[in-house]
Amino acid sequence: MYNKYVVENNSSMKKILVIGSSGLLGSRIIEVGRDSYEMFGTYSKHKTDAENDYHLDSLNRKQTFAVVKEVNPDFVIDTHAITNLDYCETHPEEAWNVNFEGAKNIAEASENTGAKYVFLSTDNVFDGTKETYFETDKAHPLNQYGKTKVAAEEMLEASSIDFLVIKTAVLYGIGGIGKPSFATWLISKLENGEKVKAVTDQKNNPTFVDSLAASILKLCEKNARGIFHVSGKDCISRYEFSLQIAEAFGFGKEMVIPVSSSELNQVAKRPKAVNLGIGKVEKATGMNVLSIKEGISMFRKQIVI
Repeated sequence: MYNKYVVENNSSMKKILVIGSSGLLGSRIIEVGRDSYEMFGTYSKHKTDAENDYHLDSLNRKQTFAVVKEVNPDFVIDTHAITNLDYCETHPEEAWNVNFEGAKNIAEASENTGAKYVFLSTDNVFDGTKETYFETDKAHPLNQYGKTKVAAEEMLEASSIDFLVIKTAVLYGIGGIGKPSFATWLISKLENGEKVKAVTDQKNNPTFVDSLAASILKLCEKNARGIFHVSGKDCISRYEFSLQIAEAFGFGKEMVIPVSSSELNQVAKRPKAVNLGIGKVEKATGMNVLSIKEGISMFRKQIVI
């Protein structure tokens, strides 16, 4: 498999436990880091073929503590969550349980074994009223998904847990079992000759998942602590993102139909534009954040249509 990223680590093989290793990000963290770390994973619904994977229900506190204790990792990277904004809005209790209570269990199990806890958060913690958001900006979520993530972040900040929070946005790439990323879903639709609607009035920083995985691992290597924004460099609309993917994969631009958010009748309120400032992570890791063109070029090399 095409893999540009090789994470160098001069220390002895440290252990990383990835919560949600069957998902897009979790699977890529394991792929990118496997030559430098001893990798372990957990899954909930989608069983993997990996030898070092454990079934885990994060709401089962006893099981969570037992799995983390057995692996005894140096780092626990928690990628598990309910991320569908509309589902979180219509199932607020379930979203709270998984995204907050589950994260709390994993974080406290990590502390119990002396592991650093790495929590994946989102640009949806912001309301989109500021030109650029930095790590020091106050959260103001507009939807239930964002609220669950803010609550988890506040729980970590109020604790004695050794933590790292990664805020990111709109992941794309290949990997994982189950739900495809927006980009792979889009390509599948275009392949079938279906036109796709994409909104023009919601802007984010699309993030190539391998680049995100490599940045997370580098921050672990540096033993970084606190909050980091890790995303793509360019803040563009989902429509512009879709056009660039269509062009890269040889589909006509007419296959992507521009629409406004109001036309889609989305349940959860979305921020209009969240541009994540990424200077802190570039300085901490020494890695350049990818432009959308660079990320899509790497993505194109990974996928065959």
